[in-house]
Amino acid sequence: MPRIGYRAHDFGSFDSASALGERIESIRPSFIQLALNKVIPSARKWQDWDEEYIHGISSALSAHGVTVAIIGCYINPINPDREERKKEIERFGKSLSLTSAFGCPYVGTETGTASPAGGYSIETSSLKNLDIFRDSLSQMIDLAEKYDSYVAIEAVARNHTISSLERMERILEEFPSKRLKTIFDPVNLIPYTGIPEKDNVPLRIPSEEAEHRFVSDVLDLYKDRLAAIHCKDYILDEETGTKVGDMPALTGIFRWKAFAEELRKRNIDVPWLLENHNPATVRETAETLEKF
Repeated sequence: MPRIGYRAHDFGSFDSASALGERIESIRPSFIQLALNKVIPSARKWQDWDEEYIHGISSALSAHGVTVAIIGCYINPINPDREERKKEIERFGKSLSLTSAFGCPYVGTETGTASPAGGYSIETSSLKNLDIFRDSLSQMIDLAEKYDSYVAIEAVARNHTISSLERMERILEEFPSKRLKTIFDPVNLIPYTGIPEKDNVPLRIPSEEAEHRFVSDVLDLYKDRLAAIHCKDYILDEETGTKVGDMPALTGIFRWKAFAEELRKRNIDVPWLLENHNPATVRETAETLEKF
């Protein structure tokens, strides 16, 4: 049975960790992906975090039956400004240093874009930026080794440095450290124009065979380096044929039941974190997924 949790900031902003915990508890006690300053804007800035402060946050959540499954620290590890990139890695390192206080060993990030504003840039996929990502990741893994924690990276098709399974495979081979983990967001990794069939042409709704092949290829690679699943949904736009990937799970075309069966067959038991969910229907979504 899938274990379902939530991306905390999808519920909006809160004045305190206790208020956030109370909101999650109102659905049912569970776990979250926590980007602290995103969900609690009044929280101390990362430079001022310390063990006592973060332990207070996790204790306030725990009082409502809420735990942290992933510490969200989504930096831009290929920021074209060298000094800004250095600050980003320092920020990520701060989260790595406080995993014990958070009660979670995993700090998650996507793999960056050449756009300083964080949007799409055709330059992101350049070999130069891939090398910059390698350098940043090496520093992050060194910090994870130092603090007995884990870097969890998420591949995103088209938009980010690691935009394909092939690129992720190269990174995992180059960095065999047990400190490097992965987050699998099927919708984010599905190609921009959809899952290709055997003839390399995507359909509006992929065949079960094509989708199974896509999922299996990822799980074959990630294996025990998988830390969490991100769970949302998508369709292909009828006019452009491109992916619209910001929909609540069970409202698009991804076969989540078949996905759950594949994980069970492989004895993979990691948290599922709902993204882009509708707060009004999130309980129903979670309960449906748990039956899979």
